[in-house]
Amino acid sequence: MSEEKKQKTAAWIYAVIAILTAALIGLLIWMSSLKGDLTALQEEKEIQRADFQAEVDSLLRVHNELKESYGELSMELAEKDSIIQADADEIKKLLDSQWDYNRIKKKVTALQAISQKYVKQMDSLYTVNRELVAENERIREEYQGEVRKNNNLTRQAEELTGKVNMASTLKIYNFRANAVRFKGGRTETETDKAAKAERIKIDFTLAQNDLVEAGTKVFYIRIADPTKAIISKGKGDEYAFESNGETLQYTEKVRVNYDNKEAAVRAYYIKPSEFEMMPGYYFIDVYEQGGKLVGQTSLELR
Repeated sequence: MSEEKKQKTAAWIYAVIAILTAALIGLLIWMSSLKGDLTALQEEKEIQRADFQAEVDSLLRVHNELKESYGELSMELAEKDSIIQADADEIKKLLDSQWDYNRIKKKVTALQAISQKYVKQMDSLYTVNRELVAENERIREEYQGEVRKNNNLTRQAEELTGKVNMASTLKIYNFRANAVRFKGGRTETETDKAAKAERIKIDFTLAQNDLVEAGTKVFYIRIADPTKAIISKGKGDEYAFESNGETLQYTEKVRVNYDNKEAAVRAYYIKPSEFEMMPGYYFIDVYEQGGKLVGQTSLELR
């Protein structure tokens, strides 16, 4: 081969090598750029994944705080709560297993919409519940007010009834008792000696009262001797009366024709001839015919 032809062949080889070298360098540059783009895309993907994850976590955190805040009210939206939890779990699986930005974005947007609707419904339930509580409180207060009013009226009626009953009760005053003896069988003389006492004289004044029905009034006199035994003419029912559900024996019974005006009343207990009065204190009680105690006094015999 001639020298000239050799030189042309070498030049052609060098040219091909130069072209291939340039192409290789260009390919390396392009591959380096592509790698940078892929790295940037991967970084962007991780940022988007983290953003989606943070959004889902935030929605769940707010959702759970809302449930805890509203307590039992949240039970009324249990179905929506399960949907929110299921959607959140599905989004987390998509973020962990595959990457479909548009699909995940749609699900996150749907989850946000459901969560916002849940919040609005919870607010609505809370408002209704608060109004019901307020209404119940108002009704309770009104009821308690009526109860207090009725109690006051009942108490006033009872007080009025008590006052009327008290006002319509016969009252006595100037109540006193003395032992007496008779000189010469005719002249009455007071004595404080048990051995000489023949009778016990009881005096009292019946007060004026226009509220009491006029007519015959019966008073029962009970005399207890120093041993606290009731002096009575007998133990049968003919010598007894009722007082507060209890049967009491009486010593003497006196009838008064009452015309609503003040009236002086006198009664005597006459001891049997064979009975001797013992020294000590004698206690005298007077009951009106309804069995109410209206007077008490005492006397001492030596």
